[in-house]
Formats: sequence, structure tokens, C-alpha cells
Amino acid sequence: MTEQLITALVVGAGPTGLTMANELTRHGVAVRIIDREPAPLRTSRALVVQPRTLEIFDDMGVIDEALAAGNPATSLTIAFKKKKVQLDLAGVLTGPQNHTAYPALRTLSQHDTERILSESLTTRGVPIDRGRALIDLSQDGDTVQASLRGDDGSIETVQCRWVIGCDGAHSAVRKAAGIAFTGSTYHDEFIMADAKLDWDLPHGGLYGFPTSAGIFAAFSMPGENRYRIFGNVAPGVPPRQEGPGAEYCEPTREEFQAMLDKRVPFPARVVEDYWVTRYRVHSRVVPIYRQDRVFLVGDAAHVHSPAGAQGMNTGIQDAYNLAWKLALVERGICDPALLDSYEAERHPVGIQLLKTTDRLFSALLGRNPISTIARGWLGPTVATRVLTRRAVRRWFVGTLAQLRLHYPDSPLNAQDGPRQSGKVTWADAPAPGDRAREADMFSGGKPGRLYETFRGTHHTVLLFTGFDEQARPAVELCRIAEQVEHAYPGLVRARVISAERFVDHPLALADPDRSAHAQYGVKSQCVFVIRPDAHIGYRGRPIGVDRLLADLAARLPGASALPAGGSANRGGAVGRR
Repeated sequence: MTEQLITALVVGAGPTGLTMANELTRHGVAVRIIDREPAPLRTSRALVVQPRTLEIFDDMGVIDEALAAGNPATSLTIAFKKKKVQLDLAGVLTGPQNHTAYPALRTLSQHDTERILSESLTTRGVPIDRGRALIDLSQDGDTVQASLRGDDGSIETVQCRWVIGCDGAHSAVRKAAGIAFTGSTYHDEFIMADAKLDWDLPHGGLYGFPTSAGIFAAFSMPGENRYRIFGNVAPGVPPRQEGPGAEYCEPTREEFQAMLDKRVPFPARVVEDYWVTRYRVHSRVVPIYRQDRVFLVGDAAHVHSPAGAQGMNTGIQDAYNLAWKLALVERGICDPALLDSYEAERHPVGIQLLKTTDRLFSALLGRNPISTIARGWLGPTVATRVLTRRAVRRWFVGTLAQLRLHYPDSPLNAQDGPRQSGKVTWADAPAPGDRAREADMFSGGKPGRLYETFRGTHHTVLLFTGFDEQARPAVELCRIAEQVEHAYPGLVRARVISAERFVDHPLALADPDRSAHAQYGVKSQCVFVIRPDAHIGYRGRPIGVDRLLADLAARLPGASALPAGGSANRGGAVGRR
């Protein structure tokens, strides 16, 4: 038995755990990541990568690999018996809340997602310790003691400052911490496969076929006519067995073909299958995401139906939310109380996700007579009327793409501004807790994107000059930007969004057509503080230097104690207001 002290132990090397390990490492936290499997699994369920996840991959530096390995999912087609309803997934991602550099969902095998994130982690000098499972843990206030078992049966004890459970629905971390996992299991079972199909539908889209018997779906994958196909098993049909007392066997190609024949309203044939599986769907969530120095992330904290392709993407966002906070605490810049905001922000997301996917699941697979009739008769009419409305399509796809996810009740939110009836008024501007909006900009005369400014581990201050009677000269705001960066070297990046056509200053971004001002819903001078995860922490109007610096001081209270270069060891820090 060996003992060692490590900073952060990440348990689980799926997409969520790999994102967690990459992000902690990128933010300067030493990480050890383990996984009970001796090698990466070749089969995987998660396929669709949402635009918000692609924005995260951009920040992490793996976007080129993700785009190269996946295919854009350009359309969603819901095919009823006598009618098809098609939704353009990229064309409706317009408007301030939906604007993104990655307007299309992508189909990217979970195996490829894990490969890309594993390679990134390797380049950061962090190996994945495979064939090692967590079997127990205990906390003493300052550290967590974790017991790990290797494939050879050896037991290793490690002392950790933090343990992050990214080990899925059957999380050993959750069980060892004694955290409940309440919910239910759906009656329906699903069968799933990667297969090559022969049919008349164009490759590249997402297809769903709701029928009175259930649902069949096919999502395009990289490769000629290759699809991820899945559907629910008819109630009462037991898993296939071979021989007396034999183990349950995976579904056959014939079973998939029978499903196509019954649920797809035109000729379709399974040409080849690469892997198949049969599984149950659960709807469960934990009551807490944090227990002192132990955190639950992704499926370890919440599992739900696959409706909407939200699971893996939500786990990645959990990790993206927690990593920068843990890093600031570990570096002594923020008080450990900052970590409570992880649960405060992400737990409501998990609860809402379960409600949303449960409703979608019920609509698609409900066994009651009303659901069956709705799918058979009302479905085409309702889908046509609802999804052909531009505002509804924009909201639906933006929500599906996770671009509209926000934290309205976060303890990290703050704002200053004019008040009416005691409330701060901002018209169409994004609020604290909202995702920061993307915008096209010019830097040094060259076109670019605002999200390029957000890349990195820093907070970002955006100072808008405005273009009304209260507008301020860009050169004046550039002096404020310089003051901010000087006060927080390496921790805060400040940029002036100038409505003037030409501004010769390295901290100025030109917005000559005022499109960025429009994206942020502002005409007057104002300031936004953007968190490292590209969510808005603070907004103020008009710009008050003292108020801005006070917000940053409360947000990064230990920064004044940092040595030159912006790094620090663990130490006492003043708490967030």
C-alpha cells in the first residue's frame, strides 16, 4: 500500500471526466485521472455534440479535431405515416441569444470524443490511469482518503485535496460518499446500434419516426450511409436468450430490421451492423452535487432519457462550470465558498433537464391512449403548426443546442444600472448568469469573433463605448481597460468595444456597424464582466470605474496577494460578497 497526496483525483475517463481533467490542468491544477476499464470502450451511446459544447471545445483548443472527426447535423426530420416535418437546425440559430460560430449540431461518436480529449490530456502531460477503480473514500476536513483497486487486485491509498466523481450512473464516488440517487426507471427498454442503412433519405440529417408502436430514430454518422439507430423494445418482449440457462444476448440485425419494417413508412434495410446493445433508461438525480471535498459531475449526478441528446453535453458543461472555480480556490484567489456556486448553478439545470426529457420521452413513447392517439393523428398537425413558426423554432433549437442555458439565481451575479420601480432596467441586454453572446468584431483591422477574446482561463471585462448621447470616447475607456489589466495581471483581460470606425489601441475591438452593441442589446456606455466559462457575472451602466473594480475585488479577492505573473499557492482568501 502506498500513500501520496494529490491535488485533484478525477474518477472516470469518459467525456465528462476527460473534460474535467483537461480543464483543471489548463487552469493550473495538478490532476490524476483513473478509470476502472483497462481500455477505452469501443461502443458508445452519446453521439450528438451541441453547439454550446463546440464553443467549449474551441476554448479548450480541440475544436479543429472535433470538427474534422464529426459531421454537421443540418436538419431534423420527424416522419409520420403520411407526413414529414423538417427543421433546419442551422438556419434557425440566429438572433442574439442563439448566435454562435458553430450553428450546426454535429454527430461525433463518443469514442472519437474520448479519443480527442484523451490526446489533449496527453499533450498536457497527464496520463490516464486505466484499470483502476475507486472502492472507498473518507474525509477528514482537509483531505479525502481514497482507496483504489487495480486490475491485479492491489490496493492503493491516496490522500487528495479534492475528489471529482465523473464515473457515470453507477458512480462509485457517489455510493462511497453515501449520496442518494432518487428517481425511477422507465418501463421501456431500448436497443441501439451503429449500422449502415439502405433507404432514400439523404445522409447528414437526424430522423425520428414516432408511431403508435413506439419510436425509431436514425442519426447520421461519419461514413457512407452509416447511422446510429435506436428504438424502444415493445413491452413484454424479453431479451433474447440462447440455450438453457444462457445469458441474455444482444439484439440481432433481424430484430432491428423488424423494427424498421414496422416503424419506418417506406422501404429501409439494415445492410450492416457494427455493434448493438440493449439497455434501460433511468431518470434520476442527486440531492446535492457537493459533499465537502467531493463533487459529482455528469451522469454521476443526473441521468435521464436520451430525448434531445442532452446527456453528454450537460456533463461536459458541469465540468466546464466547476473547473475554473476549483482552480481559483486551489490557487488561493477565492474562498472555498465559491465552490458552493457549482451546485447552486448546475443542480437546477439537472432538475430542469429531467423534467424536459421526461416530457419528451412521454410524448414519444407514452403508453396511455392519449399519447398513442397524439402520435398517430395529432402529431403531424401539431408538429407542423408549432415547428413552422420561426420564433418557436428559434427557441426550440436554441434550447436544444444549450445556447440559452443560464443561471438567473447564481450567487455570483451582480449588476448596477438605472432603476425603475426599484428594479434595474436593461431592456434587451443579457443578464448576469446568461451565456455571453458571440459577436463579429475587428481587431487591428482584421475580422474576428468576440469569443476569441474569451479564450483562456481569465475573466474578461467588456467596455462598450455606446453610440447615443452618453457615448464615451474609446481612448478614454482604453485607459480604464489598462487600469483593470494592470490591477489583475493574467487574471483579467479587458477590451473596449468601440462604435468608432478606427481606434488605434491594442485593447480596442472595432464595432463599426454596431452589430456587437446590437448583440448585447445596448446603445449606451456599459460594462460586462465575463466569467472564464463565458457566462456573464456583472453588468453596469453607466460605466463606473469604482463599481467595476469593487466587483472584481469581490470576485477575485485573493488576487492582491499574488506574486508577479498572477499565480499563487493555496492560502487564505477573502470570500465573495
